Amino acid sequence: MDQVDKSIGDFWVGISSPLITNTAGRPIPSDAQLMLEFLTNDIVYTCVNWNAAAVARVPLRLYTIDHAPTTAGRRADTRTTARLKSHPHLGNRVRQAGSITEILDHPLLDLLQRDNDGLGGYQLRYMTGVYMEVFGGAYWLLEDDWRGQPTQIKVLPTQRVMPLRNDDLGVVGYKYFPALTGHWIQLAKSDVLDFRFPAVEDPYGGRHAPLRSAFMQAELAAKYALYENSLMDNRARIDGTFIPRDQITRREAERAELLWNEKFSRSGNGRVLVAEQAGTFVPARYPPTDLGPMEISRETLRRLALAFGVPEALLSKDATYANMQASETLYARQTILPRVLILEQKLNEMLTPRFGKQLFLAADNPVPADEAFNLQKAQMAIKAGVLTREEIRRLAGFDALPPVSTSQASDAMTDPGAKAPDTDNLSTPQTFALLLRINRAVTAGHMEQAIGINAVARLLKIDQQTARSLVSHASRPSTSIKQEEPTDGTENL
Repeated sequence: MDQVDKSIGDFWVGISSPLITNTAGRPIPSDAQLMLEFLTNDIVYTCVNWNAAAVARVPLRLYTIDHAPTTAGRRADTRTTARLKSHPHLGNRVRQAGSITEILDHPLLDLLQRDNDGLGGYQLRYMTGVYMEVFGGAYWLLEDDWRGQPTQIKVLPTQRVMPLRNDDLGVVGYKYFPALTGHWIQLAKSDVLDFRFPAVEDPYGGRHAPLRSAFMQAELAAKYALYENSLMDNRARIDGTFIPRDQITRREAERAELLWNEKFSRSGNGRVLVAEQAGTFVPARYPPTDLGPMEISRETLRRLALAFGVPEALLSKDATYANMQASETLYARQTILPRVLILEQKLNEMLTPRFGKQLFLAADNPVPADEAFNLQKAQMAIKAGVLTREEIRRLAGFDALPPVSTSQASDAMTDPGAKAPDTDNLSTPQTFALLLRINRAVTAGHMEQAIGINAVARLLKIDQQTARSLVSHASRPSTSIKQEEPTDGTENL
């Protein structure tokens, strides 16, 4: 069933569905109709904007395998390396790589971030997401330099692009209809990146928009909105009727009606009426407003949210904080992550090989980490003494400290002005032992509290307020601090 070919003020490509022969009376929405719903339906716009913006916010990073880190790169940490090696689209070459390095400065990163025909990096990905949500697909045109490397990316309006097919419906190229030229331009398949939700009836070149599945529900809501607007514009409903006791002429009735309207219309509402003649005013009574449109509105919200993969709790004002957190995690895992994977796969298939075979792009994981679980795991590791001081600071998001020697830590206990030399690292058990001895000395009165606070601040390279909390906390009786003597070599300090 073919879509409409033209819309007022624009050109719309007719896309055939060769495998659909009978729609059982259900309409297949055209690109023009899908665009109209996006422009005029607030729920559709909200869902499209949420998905497109969420995908565009996920950072894309450039990596290379088995390459020594340079000033323009850094070695990927253990957690990132494990995530990339288990990535579903990066293949065996990444899983078998000895090392993975993130590249921080590269022409490919500049291409994806700089202005491309008026669209910056975020806008480029955002408009890609919008086209995918509304039309089911988006197209990038790559413009190469003399070396064959892309220097410009142009987002083609999806409604102006048509895939060229062979006899087996395989895509061999594309045709593009610019807005001002008035004729088709043929594009090579290698120069066009197509990001699509594949259509079940045409997986090789067809596209299936989320809006397409819920189009009838969206159209029903639009019809009810038009009905309500027409009802308000043409409201032929009276507020009441005055019935005079004595018979009056038509002219007298028109005169009385005119006087009433002049006195009580607009700002005159609520004034007192002194009738010139006896009669009875009968207020008009209407049945309560039909709740059908409200139910249709709620059902439309639910079904459109499901079609776009947006949890209903995110669009509801009555959701609790716990429901919002669970919904955000579900939204990131089931909706945003699959769209990010589509973007990654196409870029690694057709764009990154033009800059180097060892390069690949990978986005950060959009699924939020379980902070409560990570905190519990970190606390257990710290309590067991399996983490060094630097690892603990890294988990907390702090920068690394200069190395401190055991002998200098001893000097810091007696000389607050002593400067820690850059020698061997002081492990966590040593740090705990020194803190314990300082606090015992303060508690026993052998060391002034101010000197102890200065020593802790100098030892751990922390501010005075934080050091004061450590000394104050440790000097109070507490079951959280072990009372046995240290056995890590600091007992003679």
